[in-house]
Amino acid sequence: MTSMDDLFEKQDATFEESIRIDRKFDEDDDRAAHRDQLYRHYLDTYHITDASEDFLRDFFTRIHGHDEEMRKGANHWLYGYYGSGKSHLLTVLNLLTASADLEEEDRKEVWNRLDSDSTYSDLYETWSSMLDEYRLVPLPINLLKYQSVREQSFSEIILQAVYQARGLSNRLDVAFFEEWYQNQGTWDQRDELTKEVLKDEGVPNADQYSWDDVQQYRTLSDLVLEELVERETGTADGLADIQRQDIGQRMAVEAVESYRQDLETESEKPVKIVLLVDEVTLFIGGDYQRLSELNALAESIDTIGEGNIQMVATAQSQIEDVRPGLAAKQLDFGILKDRFPHQYHLPSHHVGEIVQRRLLEKTEAGTDWVESEALTARIHPTSTFVYSEVGQNTEPPLNRVKEKEFVQFYPLLPYQPALFLEILSNLRNELADSTKSIFSGTARAILAIVAGLRDRWMRDESKDELSLISLVDFYDLIRYELEDIIPNEIEVLEEIEADEDTTDFDLKVAKAVLLLSYVPDSVPQNDANIAVAVMDDLNGQPRTTVRNQVQNSLENLDKYIRPNTAEDGPLLRITDREEREIIEEARKNRKNPDWDEIIAAFDTKLWADISPRLNLPTSVPYGGDGDNYPISYNFSIDGQPLDGVDEHEGALEATVVIRGVRPDVDSKKVNEGTIYWSVKEDGLDDLRSQLIEWWSFHEATAETETPDTIARDVDDAADRVKSKLASALKDGSYKVESQEPRGLESAVKECINRAYPSFFHPVMLEVDQSYLSELKRLNDDEEYPEWAQKIDVPTPDAEVSTMGTIAKEIRGAVGRTLVDHDNEMGLPALFENITEETPFYGEVKPAVTAVLWGLCRAGEFRPVAEDGEALSADELLTLSQQMEIKLRTAPSSTSLKEQFIDAGIIDPIQTVDEGIVALEELNESVKRQARTLAETTEVSTETELESDALVSLVASFSNALSELADSAKSRADAIAADDTDWEEIIDQVASDEEWLTGVEDRWESRESYLLQLDGLLRFRDLEIDWLSQSFYDALDQLSQQLENESGREWWTQEGWQSFDQSLDARLTAISALEEDWSAQVAETNAKSLVTELEGHQWLIPPLQLPEHSVHDGFQSGYLRPLRHFKDTHESIQACISALTNREPGTHDERTLKRALGTVSSTTDWDSLTEDRVDTYREKYETVEQLVGGTRPEEIEGVGVLFGDESALKGQFERLVKSREPTIEQIDGGVIIK
Repeated sequence: MTSMDDLFEKQDATFEESIRIDRKFDEDDDRAAHRDQLYRHYLDTYHITDASEDFLRDFFTRIHGHDEEMRKGANHWLYGYYGSGKSHLLTVLNLLTASADLEEEDRKEVWNRLDSDSTYSDLYETWSSMLDEYRLVPLPINLLKYQSVREQSFSEIILQAVYQARGLSNRLDVAFFEEWYQNQGTWDQRDELTKEVLKDEGVPNADQYSWDDVQQYRTLSDLVLEELVERETGTADGLADIQRQDIGQRMAVEAVESYRQDLETESEKPVKIVLLVDEVTLFIGGDYQRLSELNALAESIDTIGEGNIQMVATAQSQIEDVRPGLAAKQLDFGILKDRFPHQYHLPSHHVGEIVQRRLLEKTEAGTDWVESEALTARIHPTSTFVYSEVGQNTEPPLNRVKEKEFVQFYPLLPYQPALFLEILSNLRNELADSTKSIFSGTARAILAIVAGLRDRWMRDESKDELSLISLVDFYDLIRYELEDIIPNEIEVLEEIEADEDTTDFDLKVAKAVLLLSYVPDSVPQNDANIAVAVMDDLNGQPRTTVRNQVQNSLENLDKYIRPNTAEDGPLLRITDREEREIIEEARKNRKNPDWDEIIAAFDTKLWADISPRLNLPTSVPYGGDGDNYPISYNFSIDGQPLDGVDEHEGALEATVVIRGVRPDVDSKKVNEGTIYWSVKEDGLDDLRSQLIEWWSFHEATAETETPDTIARDVDDAADRVKSKLASALKDGSYKVESQEPRGLESAVKECINRAYPSFFHPVMLEVDQSYLSELKRLNDDEEYPEWAQKIDVPTPDAEVSTMGTIAKEIRGAVGRTLVDHDNEMGLPALFENITEETPFYGEVKPAVTAVLWGLCRAGEFRPVAEDGEALSADELLTLSQQMEIKLRTAPSSTSLKEQFIDAGIIDPIQTVDEGIVALEELNESVKRQARTLAETTEVSTETELESDALVSLVASFSNALSELADSAKSRADAIAADDTDWEEIIDQVASDEEWLTGVEDRWESRESYLLQLDGLLRFRDLEIDWLSQSFYDALDQLSQQLENESGREWWTQEGWQSFDQSLDARLTAISALEEDWSAQVAETNAKSLVTELEGHQWLIPPLQLPEHSVHDGFQSGYLRPLRHFKDTHESIQACISALTNREPGTHDERTLKRALGTVSSTTDWDSLTEDRVDTYREKYETVEQLVGGTRPEEIEGVGVLFGDESALKGQFERLVKSREPTIEQIDGGVIIK
């Protein structure tokens, strides 16, 4: 073709915004010309369909009142998806119900613009007769324009429309003022007054402004309105009351009805209001409050309007199917079903059909060119540009292209408009509120996008003549809009574009992958489909070649695009920044592998899962007894140990060295008793590559919180390594010293036989404390258990010549060691010495102990205690006590057993060692108890007592306890010495223990007494008017008596008696305090007031009082003082009771400690004076008069003027609005009912 312009039919290339009911045009001075403009845009272009005819017929009939057989209700739900024309139809209805305009036109001519061939003449008659009978006034509202400004309610928006229709301001605060001001005498002078006020305020050019400007600009209205109110009323305070309206759905509908009635008074016909509300579901979105308001609004239209107000609301789907997108709370639009009984569906044109007809319609020459050139190009479109493995299909289908449709849609592919729409729809869901997406989801949005794609395609001189519009072109067109929706993914594509290691083709692949990720249920992201998405040249490379290029690109883009291992969703995904940083770090690791680190990480993370796959033998036969014994393995890789050992307690150990994994180690060294396991060489390079691949990611994520996507990749790499290495080992070879066994089991047997000496048996590994306890329970004539026989435990009558190999070997090792150390040695040191000579004895210490037990019973060695006392051989069998046992080759001498028995420290059946232990424990108990009691008394002096004399007395007791604890500590050292005087030590411990028990009891019973003394003495620092001088004189005497007792050992029984007898002033002070308290309570009659306040329902905790009704002034003036008096009285009463108890005991300790806190300057002692009590009684009587007999929650409000004036005023106003109040005046206030 000579020009791309000849390809398509000439059509209007401009795409206006979607038709909206409030669409404005430049108004002509001639109203008729302006109406003609509206009719030309909306009536001339509208095509009546069966669905729209049904709606218009029902609506006209219902307005006319001829709807007796129809379902009742004044609310209509007009719904349809993109391309349905619902907003266009609503605009047509606006024009057909505007009686004021239609009266100036020829009604028939207006209808002919809508129905040029008179197809719907009966519908015309219904419409015309409706206009004859009624005056209709439409109120059109486009809700979409309110989504981008502050949140507004349906009620506010409707009020704005009503006030604007009445010629008032669409700013509600100004409109409320205007509504009031119209009833004032100066309303007609508002323009002149505006100029006057603005001039007085110093506004430049004040003469240029009029009332219209006040309606529009807040700056002017703030100056003018307040001044006008003040001129009319004498004060500016009333403006807030005028403008403060309780806006709600009922108020909005009442305003519409009021407007209708005003119009009806001026009209010869009955007036009906038609409320036309466009896009209610998009406006509601996920806002439950708006949904509830629409429900209530529709109800009010029915009840208040009584058929004189009709509402038509447009939506995208029927009520039952509305889904508000990704709202945090899925709303149930079903509540609207009863309020909107009339639902009308407008079917949509398919988006592809709209696009083809509006934008891609070919000229006859254009059609011939596509058929002759495009369909005969190198790449045939119907077999190449189809997607495979399609799931959810579109219409036209994604996996089939018909030649006829290809010609019609060229240079698009037939399925692309529908595919674009699906992508945009799913992209829209990425927003928190999908209703506010720039991709509105309408056919008009797709039209605009395809128009842009077509224009770019026509202007792109760099492309081949037979090029197509691809998914990549679609991305390039909407790229800037995508920044607002998926900014992170767009940032990744920008990185790809800037990456020097990527190509232009890589970038195309990335764009295709990104867009296809939003239609995974339709187009899987396999190599073939990505190739289709990026191809755009009918004379270009075949799909197989492009598919290979895609595979290479995906490998090159592994940092940016990775497989999606999630169970659902797209096959590929775009990585985030954290992933890319990890992948880049992994690349660096792969270039410089550290094999020490690789094996260490492998050991920590993978080896435990690989070893079970190797089918390692779990047991082997040993010796000639025919039994199998468990095995544990100690692995290393090319000399680097693996910590993840297969550990079986009490098992034989096989050492295994895996060879051939590391490329940097080639050792041929062979150790005794070791299996050398070489991996199979075939596939070894692949194994090493997989191991490096896994390690590189593991290392890159070691110090970060690994994203789930990378973690799955690491897990997959780990699984490949596990499988590969397990397979390579199973096919490997074995070597044990000079032997090359055939099979793993043979290699393990050979290893075990060479690894252990002849004086060993596997049972030695099993022996533990439970085995030794079994020996302890044997009678002298009882046969040894089988395990003891296997490890050669000697019997009591055994001779050296008859002992087994193991017993002889242990006897020789122990004997040599004892001889070298003067025939005596502690067991720990002994075991250390023989283990140095024979290392494996350290692993089988319980078994060696069993053999030593047998040797002692046979008379070869003798166990003794640390002090030399002879012990039974059974003492060896408790492993935890071996630290205190020695082994000798000769018997030891005397013991302390009788002394311990006589002192009652042990029973006759116990040993000396048990006696020493019991003595040490008793001495330790004395030391611990003394220190604990000393610390307790110190706490008392530091935190509870204030009297210096009492602090001194208690400190003396604490010092005595500390000295006792120090003595016990010194005795502990003496007990452990070699020259201990046991008789003296035993007597001291017993004596101290008896003394300590006595003083503990006395402290527990006397502490309350001391606390009471301190509480009484604290009154000396307080000046309390109602306490008598005789009480203070007694306190002075008591203080002096305490000073005189400073040296008394009051903690002894005798000392306490003398101490108590010397403090006769204590009882005198108690009596005086009792008398003073009784006199004060009687004089003020405080008890009766406290009785009244007890359990009073208004003196509950403040937070339990209703905040909205019990105001701060009333609380602070009445409730808090009364609560304070009651609580203070209770505290003082409890304090006096505690301090006048003549015989305080242990059970009084808590109340006395509380009393100490009360006897302080912070207590309001003056609250018990006569004047204060009278004041509290007056407050109580006022409270009783005001709210007596009522509960706090039963009153509307209670407060004090003028502190609670604001809150009370609001409550009073609400009360006056709802009912006629009665006022009862009482002493101290009024009661309003």
